[in-house]
Amino acid sequence: MPDKGAVTLPAVGAREFRQAMGLFPTGVAVVASGAEASTEALTVNSVTSVSLDPLLVSVCLRPEARVCRRIAQRREFTVNFLAAGQRHLSALFASRSRPVGRQAQWQLGDLVSPRGSVLVHGALASLECAVETLAEGGDHVIVLGRVEALHLGDTDRDPLVFHRGDYTRLASYADAPGLRGSSVDRATTPGR
Repeated sequence: MPDKGAVTLPAVGAREFRQAMGLFPTGVAVVASGAEASTEALTVNSVTSVSLDPLLVSVCLRPEARVCRRIAQRREFTVNFLAAGQRHLSALFASRSRPVGRQAQWQLGDLVSPRGSVLVHGALASLECAVETLAEGGDHVIVLGRVEALHLGDTDRDPLVFHRGDYTRLASYADAPGLRGSSVDRATTPGR
């Protein structure tokens, strides 16, 4: 039963769908493929853990995105989870005028994975992936990547979070009203 005041829309358009999806908070990542002159990178928030055996992640990209074409060509990419202090990188690589090539690598850092793609300096974690499958998904390409290496950064830092069309911060359970001093039932926590 919907909450009091909830609105049900019989026909849903792209604007309403985006508004609804904006209510779901996500992390922010930079997907990159290539290094030096071939570097292409793009900010995304559509990263999903798909499988533990084998280790698979998915990323959704527009087919016309330069990074999508680079991934299809090179058959490898990195997914770099941004920290709260990396909002500038998120904004830079979300823009239409985002840097490419050596300029992009300079912005992201000088770390290159053994497979040959940029790893974002200061990221919370970076995944090196080989393309398992590229599939059409409406107006996007679903890139399914097999995780071949994992690099952990300073995991004590907060993640960069996007919600309702803007950046936000996670609240700690210890700081949440009514939860101070209480235990949280792990059995009801998503993913447990």
